[in-house]
Parts: sequence; C-alpha cells; structure tokens
Amino acid sequence: MFKGLVLCYSVILVTFYTASASGYWAFGNKSNSNILKSLMPDDGPALAPPIVIALAVLFILLQLFAIGLVYSQVAYEIMEQQSADVNQGMFSKRNLIPRLILRTLYNIFCGFMAALLPFFGDINGVIGAIGFIPLDFVLPMLLYNMTYKRSKSPFTYRINLFIMVVFTGVGIMGTFSSIRKLVIDANHFKLFSSDVA
Repeated sequence: MFKGLVLCYSVILVTFYTASASGYWAFGNKSNSNILKSLMPDDGPALAPPIVIALAVLFILLQLFAIGLVYSQVAYEIMEQQSADVNQGMFSKRNLIPRLILRTLYNIFCGFMAALLPFFGDINGVIGAIGFIPLDFVLPMLLYNMTYKRSKSPFTYRINLFIMVVFTGVGIMGTFSSIRKLVIDANHFKLFSSDVA
C-alpha cells in the first residue's frame, strides 16, 4: 500500500507540478483555466502543434472519464440501493435496465448542469480548495496519526503533522483566492454561454 501511495504521489508530482510550473513559465498569470483556450488563443496562431492539441483533448477526455467514474460511484450506489433487487444477479434484466436508465439520466443531468453553468472553472476552484485539498492531503495524514499515534514512528508523525499544516494553509489560501476570482468574474457569467473563460 505504501509503495502504491509513493508511486501515486510521484506521478502527480512529475505530471501536474511540472505542467503547472512550465505553464506558468510560458503564460504567466495570463493563462486560462481552460488549457485549450491557452493553447488556442482567439487572436493569433495556435501556440502548439496540432498533435499536442489533439493529445491535450485526449488526455482531458481520459481524465474526465476517470473523474466521472470515481466520483459518480457514490451517486450510482445511492440510486441502485433504491432500484436494485439484491436477490437477483447484478446483470439480470431486473437490475441491468434500471441501472442503465438511472446512470444515463444522471449523466444527462450532469451534462446539462455543465452546459448551464459554463463558469465551472471558477466553481471547480472553490470546490477543489474547500473539498479536495483537505480530503486528499489532510485527512489521510490525520487518520494515520490518529491510528498509529506518536509511538510507532515519531518522525512519520511529525512529517504528517507538517503536511497537514502546510496543506491546511494551502486550502485556506486557495479558498480565499478562488472565491475572490469567482466574485471578480461574476459579472461575466451567463447561463448557457459559449464563452467559457
């Protein structure tokens, strides 16, 4: 488990942080929350070859599929607890047809909400700062420290404490900055707008 966690954080460090550092180096604070808007500005030529833009679209789709699969499972479980018959098989007609219908309706609803609220990048920043940073970086360390206390390894305990403090600060700063950006951009928001910023 620990090796898998180290591998996971290593991949995140290499992929996300190098991309964010090089993106900030290339675009500065003028970068857009939508990577495709940064690579294909409205005025002037595209800033990347077509193959890079195609790869960006492909990777965005793969990430959206993964996120949809992981984060929608809770909603699927709740829906299927009400609609499934546990006495029949998972792939029986009685369970499969309602599952397909409910999951399809759920995805249509999510797609409709995404089209309705095209300022999703700003909202996503708030949700990430308030929800995902504590959930991904603070809570696991807190639970580990609560489970093993200080006696098992004082060094690990202190490192976890340091990570909790740092990412709590990052979460607080991210919350204030993303809410500030949301307030500043609020006068540009329109429902079903095609101008996604």
